[in-house]
Amino acid sequence: MGSTFFKRIIKSKPVIFTGAVILLLTAGVVVAGGISVDGSVGMAREAAYESYDSGFVIASPGTYDSVDTALIETLNTEENNITFLNIETGRSYTLSFDGTTVILDKYGSAMAMSQMKEGDIVDVTFLKAKKRLTQMKLSESAWIFDQVEKYNFDVLNRSAEIGSNVYNLRRDVIVISEGKEAQIEDIIKGDVVTISGIGNTVYSVTVEKGHGYLRLSNEEYLKGGWIEVGQSVISQIQEDMLLAVPEGTYDVHLTASGIDEIKRVTIYRNQEITLDVSDVKAQAPKVGKIIFAITPGEASVYIDGQEVDISGPVEIEYGVHQMIAKAEGYDSITQYIKVGQELASISVTLEEAEAEAGDKKDSSSVSGNELTSSYRVYIDSPSDVEVYLDGVYVGMSPVNFKKEAGTHMITLRKEGYVTKSYTISIDEEEKDVTYSFTDLVKEDSVTVSGNAVPGNPSNSVSGNATTSGNSVSGN
Repeated sequence: MGSTFFKRIIKSKPVIFTGAVILLLTAGVVVAGGISVDGSVGMAREAAYESYDSGFVIASPGTYDSVDTALIETLNTEENNITFLNIETGRSYTLSFDGTTVILDKYGSAMAMSQMKEGDIVDVTFLKAKKRLTQMKLSESAWIFDQVEKYNFDVLNRSAEIGSNVYNLRRDVIVISEGKEAQIEDIIKGDVVTISGIGNTVYSVTVEKGHGYLRLSNEEYLKGGWIEVGQSVISQIQEDMLLAVPEGTYDVHLTASGIDEIKRVTIYRNQEITLDVSDVKAQAPKVGKIIFAITPGEASVYIDGQEVDISGPVEIEYGVHQMIAKAEGYDSITQYIKVGQELASISVTLEEAEAEAGDKKDSSSVSGNELTSSYRVYIDSPSDVEVYLDGVYVGMSPVNFKKEAGTHMITLRKEGYVTKSYTISIDEEEKDVTYSFTDLVKEDSVTVSGNAVPGNPSNSVSGNATTSGNSVSGN
C-alpha cells in the first residue's frame, strides 16, 4: 500500500506544482504596494513554473509593475473595467479590476468602487501585461471642487474662472455629462458641475446637474411681459422663445399688463416642456409707485427702454421691469426690478468711469454690446434647424444675425432630433464670424399625456403640452 501511494505522488503533477508554489511564496513574502522582503520594488513576481503554461495564475494582492497618475474616463462596473487617460501623454488604456483591487481615498482610507466616478484624478498601480488594476487611489496632488455653480469657462483664452480664482483650461479637458463624453462648449449657464485639476490646470469637468428647455404656447397676450423661472431664469417674453432652464421644479411667474400669474413646472434634463398659458386671464393692472434716489443727481433712468421722470414717484405696473441708470462720465447700470407693492424706493449709486471709458460702447442697452451693424454672425450648419440666440428665435439655418460681443448661448432644434445648446464667446473684432456645429442626433419619439415623466421625450404641463429635445450644460 505504501508503494502505491508513492507512485500516485510521482504521477500527480498538480500536487508537485502546488508544493513549488508554497516554497516560492515562503522564499519571498510580498506585501501590499508591490514591495517584497528581499527589497525589489514595483515588480510583480512571476512563478518559475509559469513556463509550463499550466494556466494557473498566482494572485498576490498589491503586486504591480506599472504606476501612473491618470483620469477616469469611463467606469464599467458591469464588465469590471475602467478606461483611464494618462494626464501627461493623453493616451487612453483600459484595465480590469476584481475583489482584490484596493480602492483608497487621498488620505489612504478604504473606499468602495461605487464611490469612484468619471472625471476623478487617481494614482494607479497595475500589472501591465495582464491589464489588471491592483490599486487605485484618489491622487494627493489633485484638487476637486464639488457642485460648483459660480464659474466661467473661456474657451477662446483657455481659462476657467472658479469663484474668484482663475485656472488654465487644458485643451483636451475631459467633459462628462450623464456618463458620456461631451465638450466644454456644451456647458451653459446654470449647470452645476464638479471640476478637477492639478496645480493651476483644469483636467476634467463633470456635469452634475444639467438642464432642459421651456417653451410657452398661446402666449400672444403676454408678449412684452416677463417670465421668471424660480431664481434661475428671467427674460422678457417674445414670440417663439425656447428657454434653457436648470433641471428641477419651479414656480413660473408670468407678468404683463393686468397679468400676474404663477404656474408650476418640472424641468427634466434633456427634455423640452411646453407650458400652455391660454388659461391666464388679464385683469385690471395693479400699479405701484417707486421713488428713485440716484447718484449723481443728473442721471437718467429708463424703465423697459423708456425714460422716466424721477423727480417724483414713478408709477409702474406690478411685475418685473428692466431699469437702466446712466450719466455722462459714469458707468451705466442695468438691472431688473420687481414691483409688488403700492410704494417702494430704489437707491442706486453710479461709479465714475475710467478715463478711456468715453471711447467704449455703452453696455447698458437691452441688446448688449453691439458692434457696427454691418458685422454679422453666421450659423452655417447644421442646415434646416431652428436657431435660437439666448433663447430668442432668429430663424432657420443657415442664418445670420447682428454681431454682439460677449458670451451667448446658441440653441439648435429640429422636430424629431435631440436639441443641442452651445456657449459661444463672440469677440470684439470688426469682422464677420461664422460658426459650424455638428449635426443633430435623431431621438426616439414617444408621445404621452398628463404630467411630465422623467426620461420620456414628450411631456405635458397645464393642458396641451408636448416635449422633445435634449441639451447639455454651461457657464
